[in-house]
Amino acid sequence: VDNLLFQVPIQLLAAESAYFRTRMDQNDGLKEENPIQLDTDVSPEDFRQLLRVVCPPKRFNVEPEVFSFGQWISVLKLAKKWDMDEVRAYAISAIRKLPDIDPVDKIVLARTYDIPTWLGPSFNEILQRSRSLTESDVDKLGIPTIVRLMELRD
Repeated sequence: VDNLLFQVPIQLLAAESAYFRTRMDQNDGLKEENPIQLDTDVSPEDFRQLLRVVCPPKRFNVEPEVFSFGQWISVLKLAKKWDMDEVRAYAISAIRKLPDIDPVDKIVLARTYDIPTWLGPSFNEILQRSRSLTESDVDKLGIPTIVRLMELRD
């Protein structure tokens, strides 16, 4: 990733994704001389966050790592890209439990990562809150959605 070499047991990634199983079957990533070249849209930071989920340290008496909203988005992005269904479900569940996630951001995530169950509650939360939509909210949601929200609010 970005000319960085991540030395990760390919079996851990292959257990979660057909993409990596295929690459492993082609003997990609099994030796340092034959690394898997990931797409340019995969950032090293996104990949690190995915590895924190797929390859967690197994130490006794260690609290599980805490992920930020942005770190979970990195995991969700790559889980979707590589069809890691269980990792995707885990990330969605973890994001849902995070406190104080803006409903506008949840709608954007729901649309981007196909999480339809978040749409209704997030729209309702926007409609019930007292503060007005910001310019940033309009940019994120788009004019058609804002018009529909205003119709519902009236």
